[in-house]
Parts: sequence; C-alpha cells; structure tokens
Amino acid sequence: MTGIRLRHLVFTGEGVQPAGIRFDEGVNLLFGASNTGKSFSLKALDFMLGGSTPLPAIEQRVDYTSVWLGLTLPDGNPVTIYRAAAGGAYKVFDGLVHDAQDGRAGRTLQPAHDASRKDSLSQYLMGALGLDGRVVAKNMNGEKESLTLRSLVPYVLVQEGTIMSERSPVLASGQVIRETAEKNVFKTLLTGRDDSAVVATVNAKTQKTVRNAKVELVDEWMSKVDIQLGDPPPSREDVAQRLSRVDEELASLHSELRELQDSLDEQVARRRTLSDRADELTARLLELRVTVARFERLREIYDSDISRLDALEEGGFLILAIAGRDCPVCGAAPADQKHSHGLDDIASAHRSAKAEKRKIELERRDLVATMASLSAEGRGLEAARIENERNLAEAEAVLEALRPSEGGVRKRYEAMLLKRAELHGLTDLLDRRDELSARKAQLESVVKNKKGEKLVVGTDGNTAFALSATLQEVLGQWRFPGAEHVRFDNDLQDLTIAGKERAANGKGVRAILHAAFKVAVLVYCRRHGKSHPGFVVLDTPLLTYREPLAQPRYGELEPDEIALRQVGIVESFYRHLLSISDLGQFVVIENVTPPAFLNELANVETFTGRSGVGRTGFFPPHAETTALDLVA
Repeated sequence: MTGIRLRHLVFTGEGVQPAGIRFDEGVNLLFGASNTGKSFSLKALDFMLGGSTPLPAIEQRVDYTSVWLGLTLPDGNPVTIYRAAAGGAYKVFDGLVHDAQDGRAGRTLQPAHDASRKDSLSQYLMGALGLDGRVVAKNMNGEKESLTLRSLVPYVLVQEGTIMSERSPVLASGQVIRETAEKNVFKTLLTGRDDSAVVATVNAKTQKTVRNAKVELVDEWMSKVDIQLGDPPPSREDVAQRLSRVDEELASLHSELRELQDSLDEQVARRRTLSDRADELTARLLELRVTVARFERLREIYDSDISRLDALEEGGFLILAIAGRDCPVCGAAPADQKHSHGLDDIASAHRSAKAEKRKIELERRDLVATMASLSAEGRGLEAARIENERNLAEAEAVLEALRPSEGGVRKRYEAMLLKRAELHGLTDLLDRRDELSARKAQLESVVKNKKGEKLVVGTDGNTAFALSATLQEVLGQWRFPGAEHVRFDNDLQDLTIAGKERAANGKGVRAILHAAFKVAVLVYCRRHGKSHPGFVVLDTPLLTYREPLAQPRYGELEPDEIALRQVGIVESFYRHLLSISDLGQFVVIENVTPPAFLNELANVETFTGRSGVGRTGFFPPHAETTALDLVA
C-alpha cells in the first residue's frame, strides 16, 4: 500500500450512540439528499487534518463532543487521530478506536506545524509520508517555509465550493501573496524536489527601500543625539579638557576624603575602646560595692560574736575566782566541801570562749585588711572611670568636629563624580554620532546590485507536459469531450481545453475538470514514484448532472454543461476510479444517483434524509439507537 488510507470518521458523546462513516480501500461514495451531512463529513475530515475552521454548528452535533479519525499509515499500521469537537490539540492512538475506554495511551500532537518541534499532527503524518523536513520557496526572493500537511490538503480534500470555482486548483488560497508558495508545493508534489537548495536574495527595489528606510532611521537617531548634545554641540577637545580637570579635582578630593575618613575611623575606634572600658569600670565598681557591703555585714557579725564571747569569758572568770573560798552558806573550808558544782565544765567553757574569741579576732583582722584593699581598689577604679569619661568626651568632641568637614568634602566629591559622568555621557554621544555618521555614509555609498536571475517557480515545461498527458488519459477514460485537447497551462496554473480556460466554462464543466486534475495528480505521483497522501475526497464532481429544479442553488445548466450531460460520463467516471483503486483511495460525495453496479464494487453510504427510510444522515435521529458498524 502507498500513502494513507481513511478508515473511519466517528463522532461520540455522552449518552448518544456513535455517529459516523467507515471507508474502504478503493472507491467510497457518500450519496443522498441535501442537508443530510455529506458535505459536513468533508468539513470534519478537514477539521481532523489540521484545519483551524471550527466544525459547523449544526443542531444534530450538539451532543457530540469527540471526533475520531481512523487511518492506515503507509507502513500498514492502523492509528486513530482524536480531537475534541471544540478544537484544540490532537491525540494519536495505536489501532482503530472510537473511544479511550480500553486504557490505550495516546500521544499528544499540536494542531499547528512548528519546524522546531516534532510534536505536531503535520510532522507526524508528513513523516509517515516521507515528506518531513521539506521546504518550499514562498516568494521570489527565495525565502522558505516548511512543506506542511495543510499545504497538501487542497490535493486531497476538494470541497463543493472549491470544485466548481473559477480559481486555479493549484492556487487554492486565492491569495496573491501565497501564489509562489502554492506553485512550489505543486512542483514538489510532482517532482519530489523541494527548494532546500534555493539561496534567499533581496531584489534591487526591496534593497533600495530597505536602504532608504535605514538611512531615515539613522537620521532620526542622529537628530535625537543632536538634541542631547545641545546647540551648539560641544567639541570633543573641550569635553576632553573639562574631563581632565574634573579628574584632577576628583583625585585631590579623594585624597582629602581618605585622610578625613581615616581620622574618623581612628576616632570611632578610640571611642569604641573607651566606651568598652567605661562599661568594664562601671561593672567592676558595682561588683566592689556589693562585695564591700557584704564584708561590712560580716564584720558586724564578727563584732557581735566577740562581744558575746567577752561576756562568757568574764562570767567564767568570776565563777572560777570564788571557787576556792569557804562556803558562804555553811562556812565550810574548800577542803571540806563535797560538791564541785560543775567547776570543771565552767573552766572548760571559759577556755573555749577565749580560744573562739582569738580565732574570730584573727578572721576579723583579715576581713578588715581585705576591706581596706577593696576600698583602695575602688578609689583607683573611680579615678580611672573619671579619667575614661573625660577621654570619651574628648573623642566625641573630635568626631563632632570631623564630621562636618568629611561631609562637605564628600558632597564636593559626589558632585565631581556627577560632573564626570555627564562629561563621559557627552563623549559617548559624540562617539555615537560619529558611528551613525559613518553608518549613514556606508548606506548611501552602497552600489546597486546587478539584477540577478529570476527564481524559477512552479513546475517546468516537461513536467507540465507529462501531467497534461495524464490529464488527457483520465478525461479520456471518463469520455470527456475533447479530452485530447486538455493541457495544463503553467502560466495560468490551470487547465485549458483547446485553448479555452477552465474558468470560462460552466460550473459543472469546471467541477469535472477540477476533479480530473486532482485524480490525475495522484495517478501521476504514483506512476512516477513520488509521494502523495494517497487519497482524494471530491465533493459534487458530477455537478453537471444536477436537476436544476431540485437543486436551484446551482442555477440553470449552461450550454457546455448540457453538452457534457448528453455524453453521460457518470458510469465512466466511477469505472475509471475503480480501475485505479490500486493507486489510491477515492471518496466521492454526490447528489446524483450512482450506477447500479457501484453498489457491488464500492462502499456506498446512502443518506435518505427521511426518518424511517434507511440511514437518515450523518447523525442519527435522537430516537435511533442502532450502533454504528465500524468494521472495515
């Protein structure tokens, strides 16, 4: 298999049966009444192949939120492209599906082609066709753009309005600015050669326009610089002299400022040292006062203890002094007395009191000596504190004297810095003006380039001749009158019949010729081994067989249409498509009743437009519950 094959187009939504159509290899026909969804299916295919136009907002589509396009890629692998009916990005799933309930992982694809990325639908399908990375020249200067999926859509999806249009089938957009690109897309499709080798150039007229615009822009910039320089502008020598004087003044001020700053730093450091010393002295004096107060309390305790011991010692002495005398009661001599009345204990207590007193007196003397030492230290610290306070006040006074001087010098220094910046700005402006003057002179002195060879656009004569032969063959198989006189005109980028332009014919003739052109392109590409998407969808190619009364919107038949109608090419048209179905897939959308044999040889889907009679249309009526058969 060569190219891509359409497999199914399905709409799904919550609470509604899937709606859609399936496609077979070879020939497929969507036949039926008007307003049944035949042309809608083509618009949906365009929507699913990167189209940015929203789906038609028809009433029957309201409940359907998802669209699934089944494809078979050139390598034979089936895939399904998913997109929300509201638009946005795509997802691609392996296999043919019309829901994501089986848990298959999908890969997200962006709708817009971006040459710097690989995650767009265009690059995915162009890669499958072997056309990724191709570029075409989009104008006569050789500027290039990517060959995208949307570039090829006009060759595979031919809508009703397009097929009967007077517009060239190659110049599909109808925009003059797109003609070069569209011609080169056609050339690449037929020859397989893109425009990678084309070197972009700028024509003389554009060069002159660009050069004049650049000169005008440079003049505008120079005018702005002149305004900033003033009138009259300063000379470079004057600016240099002023800058030299400012630099000298800055050097002097910097030296003076540094000396003042050093003095300030020295005094700040001295003040910090004196302040720290004041804190230390205050803390030590407080500590001494607390200690002396505690020692004073201890001395009072010692004095109290000594007084108590003195009383004990004196009492004991008196008791012992009268212990060796006659009893004052009975007059007995000491030797005759039988009771000692605890004299030994009293004597022991007397001795203990004297010893304790001596011990306390020694400790008191040590305490008094220590207190004297602490008092002396306190007096020394107080003197040091007073001296430190004086030095601290002196340091503060010096700082107060230095600060105004330093501030004044600093202001002068900063003013000089601003002056120097201003002068440097003037120097930069003078440099900028010189650069702009040089640039203007360079632009004005550019010599016009010699006129180069014109870029060859579109197909060459040999290719157009070979394509014409294929067109004649296709139309001959369709039994089109005068098929042997059909040519592809490179200048018109359209068909002529014996010199008569396709656009000069009636709607029906234009439609059949347009259809023949798109079929011939596919046949030509296949026979010459060139890449083609592999399918063609034609909406109303047999317009000339319409019934004017039944289809008044197309108007009355014109004479050439009547002549063609009398030939009866409908059967030949379908038989030829069946005969070349090995080359590609064909989908025909028609209102004209097909030949009976087609039902056996092709996939025919009929939309009756009448409820209860066959299939009503693309979307089933709300009461219809029959599931859609998507088996190919």
